[in-house]
Amino acid sequence: RTNGDKKEQVLLPRAALKVLDAAEEYRKGVEYFNRVVEVVEKMDNYEMMVSGRVLQEILVQAGLAEAHHRLRTFKASVSQEVQETSNTEDSSVVSFKGTFQKLLQKGVSPEDIRAAIVSQKVELVLTAHPTEAQRRSALKKHEQMLEHMKVHDAKDQLTPGQLEELNDNIKAIQWSCWRTNTVRRTRPTPEGEARNGMLVIEETIWKAVPEHYRRLDRCLKRVGVEGLPLDASILKVSSWMGGDRDGNPNVTWQTTKQVVTLLRWRIMELYYREVDELLYELSMSGGISQEMMDEVAAVSSMWTAPHRPGSKVCRPDERSGVHWNFHTGVAEDEPYRRLLMAVRRRCYRTKVSMEAQYLGKPNDPDFEKEAFNRTEELARPFEIMYASLVENGDEIMANGRLLDLIRRVRTFGLCMACLDVRQESDRHAEVMDTLTSFLDLGKFSNWTEKERCDFLIKEIQSKRPLLPAEMEMSEMVREILSTYQIIATLPSESLGAYVISMTRTTSDILTVCLLQKLGGVKKFMRVAPLFETREDLINAPKVMDAVLSVPWYRNHIQGKQEVMLGYSDSVKDAGKFASTWELHRAMENLLEVGKKHCVDITFFHGRGGSIGRGGGPPHHIMLAQPAGSLQNGHLRLTVQGEMIGRNFPSPEVAERSLEQYSTAVLEHTLAPPPLPKAEFRAAMQELADISAKHYQDTVFKSEGDIFVRFFHTFTPTSELGQMNIGSRPAKRRNYGGIDTLRAIPWIFAWTQTRLLLPVWLGNGVALQKFIDHGKLPLLQQMYKEWPFFSSMLDLIDVELGKASPVITEHYESKTVSDDDLKKLGATLRDGLQQTITNILKVKRSSELLSSEPNLKTAIDMRRPFLDATHAIQAEVLSRLRHSQGEVPNELRDAMIISIQGIAAGMQNTG
Repeated sequence: RTNGDKKEQVLLPRAALKVLDAAEEYRKGVEYFNRVVEVVEKMDNYEMMVSGRVLQEILVQAGLAEAHHRLRTFKASVSQEVQETSNTEDSSVVSFKGTFQKLLQKGVSPEDIRAAIVSQKVELVLTAHPTEAQRRSALKKHEQMLEHMKVHDAKDQLTPGQLEELNDNIKAIQWSCWRTNTVRRTRPTPEGEARNGMLVIEETIWKAVPEHYRRLDRCLKRVGVEGLPLDASILKVSSWMGGDRDGNPNVTWQTTKQVVTLLRWRIMELYYREVDELLYELSMSGGISQEMMDEVAAVSSMWTAPHRPGSKVCRPDERSGVHWNFHTGVAEDEPYRRLLMAVRRRCYRTKVSMEAQYLGKPNDPDFEKEAFNRTEELARPFEIMYASLVENGDEIMANGRLLDLIRRVRTFGLCMACLDVRQESDRHAEVMDTLTSFLDLGKFSNWTEKERCDFLIKEIQSKRPLLPAEMEMSEMVREILSTYQIIATLPSESLGAYVISMTRTTSDILTVCLLQKLGGVKKFMRVAPLFETREDLINAPKVMDAVLSVPWYRNHIQGKQEVMLGYSDSVKDAGKFASTWELHRAMENLLEVGKKHCVDITFFHGRGGSIGRGGGPPHHIMLAQPAGSLQNGHLRLTVQGEMIGRNFPSPEVAERSLEQYSTAVLEHTLAPPPLPKAEFRAAMQELADISAKHYQDTVFKSEGDIFVRFFHTFTPTSELGQMNIGSRPAKRRNYGGIDTLRAIPWIFAWTQTRLLLPVWLGNGVALQKFIDHGKLPLLQQMYKEWPFFSSMLDLIDVELGKASPVITEHYESKTVSDDDLKKLGATLRDGLQQTITNILKVKRSSELLSSEPNLKTAIDMRRPFLDATHAIQAEVLSRLRHSQGEVPNELRDAMIISIQGIAAGMQNTG
């Protein structure tokens, strides 16, 4: 209710008030869309811009209120000990406590639960995919709003003055949001994107990690087992920001170097602050462990100042970081402070060294010598202090801020987030073409696959240098080789996987190994081939079997191989049914390949935020994975675009997100979904084949490229490029059609028009064919008995619940004039309705979202304002398409604002 008063706080054009009044009537059950359209069509450009901005802010604030409500629901369910379940879209009620109870009821022992947790590793890879339509300045205000909402829940405990002040603060943030321009005027740089990622880590994940571990410890102890070991490392954060150069020429070797250095600088600053806080807490004198005594003696040599008995020791100076309160040192009988002062000095010198590297200034050799280089160097003194405190009866002090810091060190290391590097396989082939052509060996890409592999294996194992210093090369080739050379200079702890997008052959993998050698990399980055299209997913087991059959490679990887799976491009290539099934089959077959070669396969899931790009609640998406696909409980997945803001807007919401990931992995590890019947598998394969053929015939093989024309005419795809929401271009190449368009703008465009085509096209046709052949009972049985199938249909149901044939038809009336395109539009709307009808038949439901009442309520609450935003966008599109000469700034801004508003209302962009 507080958030709903915005209409009274701002002066709005009369037309904007009419739109809001119509929305209010809609909420009372009065049909209003046509009236909204009439109002919008009479607006001038400025009125559309302001009206769109108001609607956008209402939708954003509604999303914040929903996020807070989910958190409040979770707290209520835990406090009331409500029976929890993971089989729900509203995963806010999923917790460690509920998951433990469920597993215990299934016969899993507490010891097995603990063992699975200890071996678990959830690795979240933050990416800079351009799906976050909001500016960082707005997101920061939203974090503040969530904190105020939390306080407002306890308003009964506030004094009247405190409550008045709180409400004033909320209104102030609302006003600040309203007065902040949400339109980016410039495109962000890759380093700027990395800074935004760092802010999320610093402000929310950094604060959430200790509580995540504490909550786990409490739940483990409640079921009768010990908490996590001191050196547990069950959570890790990685990043693509500054390392993902696939199709993004703005990411250079300089970018990668700067981002790695900046990450190391920032994390050391955080540790430095924590050590300062510990100096106040760990003031104890008296008995210490022998190991602690030895460690204190070992670091005493750091301090060269003369020492008199009884005087203070470890006096910091300007070269070791002056402390305002301990500038004269610490007492000689305070061993914990003495050791902390030594750690503080090394933290100071490390961060100063990183700062100098980042700024390109000369580094002090003494500072460089004392800088931390490995995580173990930093963790060791803290763990020695912890053991000493426990040994001497100070366990309560050990388990406070010191334990939290140890957990953070084990999570973030010396790099805050390990940086992956990603590049397209064709780029690597161009480097090899240049090299082999210069050596008069012919063009590498023209060789047979066997010839390429034989050459690569021979050169990888050869001791002679292969790269001629005098070789002429293009700027692109020089950039790629420079990337490997800079990798060689960076700490291996700061680097993650080298991801090869569009991997199709064994030589694609071996090429990266050779290029690392040529670049002088001593400790190779692990190579993670990325299989993206349906065809590549089908061929992935054959490719991996071939590369694992190479003795050098198998020995090199030491029994561990990472494979990345592309959800976005496989949906764009073949549709949702085929993508989901081929991903499932690829994982099964790759696991068999791994067993054959005694290699553990870790899957890296390239999931997007929307369901059309593999997104969804963690417990839902885990059901699409086969049993055994989380080897040793290791889950690695991307957190892309708007999902970073949605999952980590505040420390408290971040804690819930981490818990959901962890419980989903735990349940899938200890109670995996059952194996499907052979009949179910055969039916799913047929459904995938039928749907993929219809999808590909429609999208890629339409007569006269009519579908391509419809896509560019009907959707705001060209206008999306004006938003400046990412540093990467929308296409891998500056030419080509839909096949070269990235999956993100592809899904983004269909989301904006509410047709949501990628998630359903082909599915309704496949289901209809089964129904026509009397196989509806089989489909209903599959839905009831096979979690994979039910999860897939449930997620499609959720997305279909957001679609709107009425909105889609309105867009056509505003943007499409060609009769052939209109006919195609009508056909697609019929296909949407066919899919809805058949999904409901299989689920035995009367309406979409019938099993998700909370989600349905949330969507219905947003719908009036969302539909009005669509009316504005369709009108803006029409005017843009008919404009001649310079486009007015108000019209451009109205377009961008409408895109942001729809993204907020749909709760995802791409």
